[in-house]
Amino acid sequence: MKKSPKQRSTLKDRVRRIFKTNKLCQIAFEELENDIEVQTMLEDGNRMAIDRMGYSDHGHTHSLIVTMNGIRLLRQLTKGIQPTIVEEETGDEHDAELVVTLGCYLHDIGMVIGRTNHDEFSVVLARPIIERILTKVYPDNRHKQVHIRNHILHAIYCHDRVSKPMTVEAGVVGIADALDMTKGRARIPFEAGSVNIHSTSARAIENVRIRKGESKTVRIEVTMNNASGIFQIQELLEEKIRNAKALVDHIELYAIMSPREDVIIKEELRVL
Repeated sequence: MKKSPKQRSTLKDRVRRIFKTNKLCQIAFEELENDIEVQTMLEDGNRMAIDRMGYSDHGHTHSLIVTMNGIRLLRQLTKGIQPTIVEEETGDEHDAELVVTLGCYLHDIGMVIGRTNHDEFSVVLARPIIERILTKVYPDNRHKQVHIRNHILHAIYCHDRVSKPMTVEAGVVGIADALDMTKGRARIPFEAGSVNIHSTSARAIENVRIRKGESKTVRIEVTMNNASGIFQIQELLEEKIRNAKALVDHIELYAIMSPREDVIIKEELRVL
């Protein structure tokens, strides 16, 4: 029996289910979802990306998808590697998940200013938001608040390959960002007329799956309906994995051809 529209699980519901075992993330996520400044910045960042630049989604939906992918990736990775916050004895795995959650959710808010240097703008804009949320999560532990804040800011700063992530958590945030690469996200620049190898390749990506690895800790499978998807995988996802030195030896990356091939470009395309 099919679920009615009211019964269907939303993306937000799926994220909430992931946090059922982590009270810290539950508190932080609800604070983010109900924070008018955060939600307005995601709205305006998306307006900058889509309406003004003809770029892909950088708003609320992207934040939710990246957060969900980040937690799934971190939980699979911790079966073979310790989060940096655990290794350095400044927190536990729940704290590490909180770092990834806030890093993933807030990584693109700098888009309200512009695409260039948005990683740096995100750090500046995220700090007061992180401060007030961590006050709710760790109300009686200022020392912990500062530790976690610093981890999150590093993760945000490193998410776009400009700087190498120096922690497991930061590497996860960058890779999770790249995992939001399915054609639903690429359709906006494609239909806006930006037909190039980037948009065509992204349009070829059908599905991304994170699961237990065979020879390494994690296996990432990217299903594509056209060989052009290789460009998206190599230029975006593979590069971010290689950039995360603490994680590269723990991740297998596979491109899989879908049985249904999609002809992305028809018989001819006027280039000039």
